[in-house]
Amino acid sequence: MGKKPVGLLRDLYAEMAFSRENLRAHIRGLLFGLLSGVVVGVIGGLFGRLLGVASAVRNETSWAMFLLPLAGLLVVWMYRKGGIKTAGGTDLIVQAARGEQPVSRLLAPVIFAATLLTHFSGGSAGREGAALQLGGSLSELVRKGVHMGEEFQDLAIMCGMSAGFSAVFGSQVSAAIFALEISCVGLLPLGALFPCVVSSITAGTIAQWMGVRAVSYYLSASTPDPLFYGGVLILGIACGLLSILVCYTFLGVRTLLDRWFSNPYLRVVVGGSVVVLLTCLIGSKLYLGSGQGMIDQAIRKGEAAPWDFVLKLLLTAITLGAGLKGGEIVPSFAIGASFGCVVGPLLGLPAPYAAAIGMVSLFCGVTNCPLTALVLGFEIFMFSNPGGFLLAVAVSFLFSGYSGLYAKQKFAFSKIPDASGTIPEEESIRRE
Repeated sequence: MGKKPVGLLRDLYAEMAFSRENLRAHIRGLLFGLLSGVVVGVIGGLFGRLLGVASAVRNETSWAMFLLPLAGLLVVWMYRKGGIKTAGGTDLIVQAARGEQPVSRLLAPVIFAATLLTHFSGGSAGREGAALQLGGSLSELVRKGVHMGEEFQDLAIMCGMSAGFSAVFGSQVSAAIFALEISCVGLLPLGALFPCVVSSITAGTIAQWMGVRAVSYYLSASTPDPLFYGGVLILGIACGLLSILVCYTFLGVRTLLDRWFSNPYLRVVVGGSVVVLLTCLIGSKLYLGSGQGMIDQAIRKGEAAPWDFVLKLLLTAITLGAGLKGGEIVPSFAIGASFGCVVGPLLGLPAPYAAAIGMVSLFCGVTNCPLTALVLGFEIFMFSNPGGFLLAVAVSFLFSGYSGLYAKQKFAFSKIPDASGTIPEEESIRRE
């Protein structure tokens, strides 16, 4: 039987009362998202422009990369002087997004300067890891500046991560989803969606006004027949397995360097020198910096050498393991794009489309963020054969296991569909 009129009126009043409270909360979220987006957008836009200058100097001179060991010494000194945990990196921001870790007020200027030094002198590192840390740190300073309580730290960090990713990379939709998905796989704090969207759009728009270009590619469509989907399926599985190798290579190199060179100053000098030596032996600067040149070459031209992804992985692992700063995400894009470009044609896929699939599915595997990876594929590649991206992301997420770039990332559910929907006990232990 239906409710009586009195009951309906009572429910209507309760819904309206909730809507009023919800409106006040959303106004607060709107204002904070705007303020955070403006601050992070301006600093992130400046950061993006300076990274472009640093990369140009590195590529156009023959001497800049020989300064990498010296730059490493300055990076380690800044972190030690500021009392910032050098091993934390983006993991600190991931924990802060769950309200588990405070953020140093010095993190923003230190990661800003350290990443510029790394890119200027030829370190093989990305920029999104730095953007997440920069955005989270700046947004937390904004929260404290407007006297919002400690209970809003997680919201502030997520808004800052959205803004930082959007300002530096330009993918506004992906940036908002990434900030929600990264800290705990399987759970989306949708109450933070609106402020994160506002922060991402604001920061991305400001950065574009400052001349930071959004990354986008046009792919010619392929016929989505059974053979096409079969090739995409195999490539997605391969990228999921490759993501395990990528994550364990980063971890293994960092562990070995820590064990062999306990002094951080000696470690960064040795690591930086090895990167310079390997670059000279290779005879190319293609693998230095974030790897954007590798991505463009693989997707726009359909060209990659079979060893490109291996060399990029090795040089990035040494750079970051030695203590230089930047990020792993864009190098992972480059590794995935080069791998896909080489393997895809063997499976009957066009090289540019396979490079795009490799880029997105490897990103999914190393971050455990399938929704972000899917949205990123749609956003960057303009919905070119979206079914292929959907399939590749799904199988990459499944075959990548519980490894990931971020040790402090949590899993709310198992990747294996079962009755309980929980993580097997041995996997929970291994992730800790």
